[in-house]
Amino acid sequence: MLTLKKVREFKEYLESGQFMEDFDYRTPDGQAEMLDMIETLFEICELADEILTKRLYQQMAGTVEKPTGFTPLGKKEDD
Repeated sequence: MLTLKKVREFKEYLESGQFMEDFDYRTPDGQAEMLDMIETLFEICELADEILTKRLYQQMAGTVEKPTGFTPLGKKEDD
């Protein structure tokens, strides 16, 4: 199981610029592996979003109501 500590360490690794520095020094195969890792991370995030959205929808008993005073961006209240 992935730990929160490891996720935070990876986030810091990305934010520090070390990821790009390491990427630049890798062979093409090593660069491809690093890109695969990031792609897999995106897939994990999409899956987590899907699972949590379904769960929250179920908790709301399948009803989604527009909040009072809610106006989507680019629309006027009377649209």
